[in-house]
Amino acid sequence: MGEFAGNMMLIVMILLFFKSVSIYQVPIRRDDEYSDDQIRALAAHDVVMLEKANGHRAYGSVEEGTLQAAKRIKAINPSVKILFYLNAMVHYGGYSANDDWKEEWAMYSPKRKGPLKWRNKFLSYDHTNLEFREWWIQRGLDMVANEEIDGGIFIDGIVKSDRRWLPVKNHAGAYIATAKELRERLPEGKILIGNALRAGANQDGNLKHLEYLDGSYLEGWAHKRLLAKTLQLMSAAQGQGKMVMLTAKPHRLNKGRLKRLRNKDDRYSYEYVGQPQFIDFPLGFFLLVVEPHSYFSYHVGVNARPSRRRPKTLFDNTQFDAITRELGKPLGSYTKRGRHVYTREFEHLKVHVNTRTMTGTLTVKE
Repeated sequence: MGEFAGNMMLIVMILLFFKSVSIYQVPIRRDDEYSDDQIRALAAHDVVMLEKANGHRAYGSVEEGTLQAAKRIKAINPSVKILFYLNAMVHYGGYSANDDWKEEWAMYSPKRKGPLKWRNKFLSYDHTNLEFREWWIQRGLDMVANEEIDGGIFIDGIVKSDRRWLPVKNHAGAYIATAKELRERLPEGKILIGNALRAGANQDGNLKHLEYLDGSYLEGWAHKRLLAKTLQLMSAAQGQGKMVMLTAKPHRLNKGRLKRLRNKDDRYSYEYVGQPQFIDFPLGFFLLVVEPHSYFSYHVGVNARPSRRRPKTLFDNTQFDAITRELGKPLGSYTKRGRHVYTREFEHLKVHVNTRTMTGTLTVKE
């Protein structure tokens, strides 16, 4: 995994086994400029992935917006690791690299008699095109050459690369070839994380992508039919020495209530979404399999730009006592009791999760 990955595993081991859950922030974006308070909050995390659309309205391009945000974060906390966002399949605007994009690189759809578009809006990449592949790889390499992007690259949209209905034959293999070449050309010490593992994707849940990735981010897992398989996938990844980054939202949150807190001090919003009925299930689910190279993110929304049309974006994981409380050493792996109940115990905490009712209980030991 490289020097950085090894060092991060050591850092996480210290945090998890003697202090608290290791936290990261992924994804986060703001198309203009982060406030000073937001930058301070991001700087309190272990790993930050600056998603698409960052800063292009303020700085002219996503690349420059990402670099400026990274500089501000690292000025406060130099130890934060910054990841650059690269989408495997979706061509987003706002990037300076798009100046060299060629329209003929877009995936062609005979059915549409034109380029394939995701959500009927965004052009699709075609990894069978070797000229495109070099452009895509070089975008990532150019960004990690900047000292601010000291973590590496986050690849999103991997699950789109092997959709059966794609009009290009053998596209899944072509994408993997592209990704492996990026892996080979990535500077030593940089990591490659992907949005890969997904319980509902393929028979192996996309474990094959761990061949070139240092770990996987997991989203879309909070459904009854996916929970058991998601636990298996995370355990399998950890068994290979890979990083696991689980992203979570408040479970069964009343967004209307949260929206009414919008104009009050932020602490009221954080206190609300930090209540046990919202946080204990997703956090408990993560704690069942947490290992030294595991990260957790609990948030509401990904767009940090203020808006009156949506609930306030909440991403500062240091605001939640359930996350920052001391765990102590794990006293073993998780235990399955019956069909739906899972438990695990730490030196200072007991974890109980029911995957049928999708509830969790975190009991602090006296």
